[in-house]
Amino acid sequence: MVYEQLGGEADMDIRSGVLASKHVFGSKLFAWFGENAKRGLPELNGLVNLYSSDTGEPVAVLNATALTGFRTGAAGAVAIRLLANPDATTLLVVGTGSQAPYQIMAQLCVLPKVTQVILANSRNAKKAQAAAAQMSMTLKKLLNQTIRATNSVVTGLIDHRLSEVEFTGVTDLPAAVQRSQVIVTATPATKLLIQADWVQPGTHLNAIGADMEGKQELDAELFQRAQAYTDDVPQASEVGEIQNPIKAGVIKPEQVAEIGNALLDPTLGRHDANAITIFDSTGIALQDLAAANLAFVRAKEQGVGTQVDL
Repeated sequence: MVYEQLGGEADMDIRSGVLASKHVFGSKLFAWFGENAKRGLPELNGLVNLYSSDTGEPVAVLNATALTGFRTGAAGAVAIRLLANPDATTLLVVGTGSQAPYQIMAQLCVLPKVTQVILANSRNAKKAQAAAAQMSMTLKKLLNQTIRATNSVVTGLIDHRLSEVEFTGVTDLPAAVQRSQVIVTATPATKLLIQADWVQPGTHLNAIGADMEGKQELDAELFQRAQAYTDDVPQASEVGEIQNPIKAGVIKPEQVAEIGNALLDPTLGRHDANAITIFDSTGIALQDLAAANLAFVRAKEQGVGTQVDL
């Protein structure tokens, strides 16, 4: 895995790996350009290249933007289903960029009692209010355009759940944190956004934004009170949210549980309703390859996409 700053509000990363169970290997190059919105361009761009691990031949080239949105939202939903209070009624999403709709869509699938979704933007409160006003329509469009109508979970979201959820943009982030049982942070922040003393007992947080050295969304002191989880401890220790409490000496890498192990071993999950839990989602290559391979298989089944001879 390679991360690079490209100057200003721009960075890129390359992830590669082998998905042996599906007989494929490949790589993803993904870039974020924070100023693109002012240019009328998407902030995120990238490609996934998929190859056969039997012959080495190229199998597919896929647009990584939507794939990354779906797989990141799904990874967060796995953690929330395992660690969050299933009776949570209020979800806070900090960040209103391209990842926000995918995060909300995925979390609504696993939080059946959420009726309040709060959006916050630490840089521009008006963006949070604008995003909240459009979020229901944004989600309906995303669901209708990209998910098969035969999926009962999705049709249930469109037909029933979205009509039950109130979307609100806020300016008072501390108050929003204090009233939320589930919090998702998805920003490019390099300074903490959420203070430790704002977070109430029983809260679960998904820290999505930190994927490079120097990024930070959560107060390192919060990890003194919380049980931390991540997708890959060595990677997250260098580039994820847990890099900050580790550097500060608040926690050690061996105190952080990997979410895969927690899924296999119930003793590693939440056991106290008042516990604070944190999932540091840095994203791993196998997630990208699994998402890309599934998209490729579905495309072949449905006869979509373009075939070219190389």
